[in-house]
Amino acid sequence: MKYIVSDGMKSEMRYVELSDAQLWKLIIEKDKVAFEQLYRRYYSPLLAYALSFCNDEDMAKDCIQDLFVKLFVSETLSSIEYIRAYLYKSLRNLLLDKSSRVVGSVSLEENMVADFLVEDVELVRLFEKEDDYLEKSRLLMNAYNQLSANQRNAIYLYFIKEFSWDEMAVSLDINPHSCMNLVARAVAKLQRMVAGEKKK
Repeated sequence: MKYIVSDGMKSEMRYVELSDAQLWKLIIEKDKVAFEQLYRRYYSPLLAYALSFCNDEDMAKDCIQDLFVKLFVSETLSSIEYIRAYLYKSLRNLLLDKSSRVVGSVSLEENMVADFLVEDVELVRLFEKEDDYLEKSRLLMNAYNQLSANQRNAIYLYFIKEFSWDEMAVSLDINPHSCMNLVARAVAKLQRMVAGEKKK
């Protein structure tokens, strides 16, 4: 259903209140205001996510633009359950594709920026707070940067972006159980590395 105000103009305020699923349904129907609302809603989070994969802000912005242009001109959009996960997955694929063409045989994942633009406080949430907060924060960030690209991605999506297991499954192209295992292994590795560093 499209929202109309008395002068015949679409009420953007009403679109702000719509869920992702409602916006997506309107986008399938070629509703431009719904498309613009989805773009505004996800541009900043997608940019932060893109910059976690590469330190080239221009390429990150280009890939986001490419993603939304493809959505806008597509004649084959269909209903999907997890819109946010779909956007993250699509952007990641665009970044991987563009990066492979730029750097040749070296994969983007092998050269990912170690820091996912995660504030220390976000990662420290994984552990109980103690008096040695700053030291734990430093140890945790060091350990986090030693995780594999997939483990860092999983930690970022689950703990920082608060993806559900099903959303993560869509975004990472693995099943929910594998997502759980990936996060559990990453957290266990973080705990071991932090504990090991504290003993030194």
